[in-house]
Amino acid sequence: MKRDPAWTMVMLGGFAVLGLFLVWPLVTTFAYSFRGNDGGYGLGGYATFFRNRGYRDSLWNTLILGGAVTFTSMVVGGALAVLVARCKFRFAGWVAALPLVTLVIPDVVVAAAWTLILGQQGIVNSWLRDTGWQIGSLYSWWGLIFVMTLNSYVYAFVMILVGLKAVDRNLEEAALSLGQPLHRVFTGVTLPLILPSIFGAALVVFTHVIGSFGIPAILGARMPVLAVKAYNEFVSELGGNPQMQTIMASLLVLLGVAMLVVQKVVIERKQYQMESGRAPLAIPIRGVPATLATIAVAITVILSLAPAIVAIVTAFTPSKGPVLSYGGFTTLHMMTALTKSATPLWNSLSLAAIATVTGVIFSVAVAYLVVKRRSALTGALDVLVMLPLTIAGTVLGIALVNTFNTGWLVLTGTWIIMALAYFLRRIPNSVRAAVGPLHNVKDSIEEASVSLGVPPLRSFFKVVMPLIGPAVAAAAVLMWVTSLSELSATIVLYYGGMSTMPIEIFQQVDSGRLALASAYSVILMLAIFVPLAVARWAFRVKVDAIQ
Repeated sequence: MKRDPAWTMVMLGGFAVLGLFLVWPLVTTFAYSFRGNDGGYGLGGYATFFRNRGYRDSLWNTLILGGAVTFTSMVVGGALAVLVARCKFRFAGWVAALPLVTLVIPDVVVAAAWTLILGQQGIVNSWLRDTGWQIGSLYSWWGLIFVMTLNSYVYAFVMILVGLKAVDRNLEEAALSLGQPLHRVFTGVTLPLILPSIFGAALVVFTHVIGSFGIPAILGARMPVLAVKAYNEFVSELGGNPQMQTIMASLLVLLGVAMLVVQKVVIERKQYQMESGRAPLAIPIRGVPATLATIAVAITVILSLAPAIVAIVTAFTPSKGPVLSYGGFTTLHMMTALTKSATPLWNSLSLAAIATVTGVIFSVAVAYLVVKRRSALTGALDVLVMLPLTIAGTVLGIALVNTFNTGWLVLTGTWIIMALAYFLRRIPNSVRAAVGPLHNVKDSIEEASVSLGVPPLRSFFKVVMPLIGPAVAAAAVLMWVTSLSELSATIVLYYGGMSTMPIEIFQQVDSGRLALASAYSVILMLAIFVPLAVARWAFRVKVDAIQ
C-alpha cells in the first residue's frame, strides 16, 4: 500500500466487485442447494435429485452432449487448424472469417435457421419429398450434436491454430533431418508441444456446450439438459422447486470447475517451453490433396454461413403461420419487426454499451495488475476473473436473482442486474485480450516515466494505454458483439419492458413464427455488423487480433 497505493486500491476494488457480484452469489447458491423445504441443511436434496429419473437424465444428457460435441468440435476445429497452419492451398484464407461469422450469429438464430433448413418442413426435406427420402428429425441427438458442433468448433480451431503457429520450427526440422517421416514428426514432436492448446480448447468447448441454452432449448426438448431444466424449474407456473434450481446450478458449476482442474493437472505435469518467433512454414499442396482441402474448407464455410443466409431469405418469405412459401417475396415480416423491435433493440444496445464500457475499463485494470504488478494477490485475482468461463449463463442468472432478490441490495427486476450479468460473462475474454499486449510492453518504458516524476496511474494512461490501444479496442468490439447476442442469462433476468432482441427471437421461434423470428434476426445481425464494419474499416480494428 505504501509503495504503490493507487494500484493497490484498484486491486482491492477488483476483489470487492468480484467478491460481491460473483463469489457471493455462487456461494449463496451452493449453500441453498443443501437447504431443504423445512429450512434445515443436509444432503436430502441431492438424494432426491439422483432418485428422480427426470433430474438424473438431465445430468447424463448434459455430460453426453458436452462430451460428444467437445469430441466432434476438436476433430473439426483441429483438422481445419492443421490445414490452415501447415498447408498452403487455394481459399485457405476463407477460414479466417469463420471466428467472426460464428461470433456474430446468436445461438438462437443458429438453432432457428437449422430448423428451417433440416426440419420436417424445412428446405432440404421439401426438396427430397418427391424422391421419397427424408432426413430424420432434427429434434434428436444427431441434430443437437450437429448444430452445436457447427456452433462450437471455432473455439477449438482458433486455440489450436494459435498453438500450431507458436511451435518452434527448429524442433520439427531437427526431427525431419534425423529421417523421421512427416506424420511421425507431427505425432511425436508437434502434438506434444501443443497439448496446452488442445486441452485449453477442450475446456472452452465443454464449458460452452454445457452452459448453452438457446440451441438445447429449441432442439433438445426430448433430451433435457441441466441449463434448460434449471430454467424451466425457475419459471414453472406450478411453482418450481427452489432447491432443485440451486442443485442443478451447483452441478453445472462443479462440472466446469472439474474440467478446469483436470486441464490444469494434466498440463502442469510437464513443461512446454520453447523458443518462439520462428513458426513452421506452410507447405504448398497441389493436385488431389489441394482439391480435398479446398472442398473441406468450402463445406465448412458454407455450413457456417448457412444460418445467416437462411435467416435473411426467410425474413422476406411469405408465410401462413408456421408454413413458409419459399419462392415468394414479402416485406411484411420486416416491416412488422421494424415496428415492434424498437424497444428490444434499444434495450440490447444500451445494455451491451454499459457492459462494454465498464467491462473494458475493469478488464484493462485487472490485466495490468496481473502482468505488471505480479504478486500472490494479483494471481488470485487472475484466477477469480476467469471463473465466469466455467459458469453457465442460466446458472449466473439464477444465482444473481436468489442473492439480490431481498436484503440490503435489491437488484432483481432492474436493468442493473442484466448489465451486471453481461459484464461478468464477458470480462474473462477481455482480460485475456489485454494480457497478451501488456506482456510485450517493456517495464523500462513505464519505469522511465515514473522516474521523471509522473505518477504511476498517469504513466499508465500516457505510456501504456497508447501501446495496447488496438487490442483494447478489439476487446471492446468482441464484448459488444457477444453482449448483443446474450440469451442464457437474459432469459432468467429480464422483466416486463426490458425484453432484448435475442429474447424476442427465442419467443417467436418458440411460438412457431419462424419468418418473424428471421426478421428479428436480420435486424439483430445488422445491429452487430454495422458497428463491426465501422470499427474494422474506419478505425482499423481487427477482431481476430485478440485470438
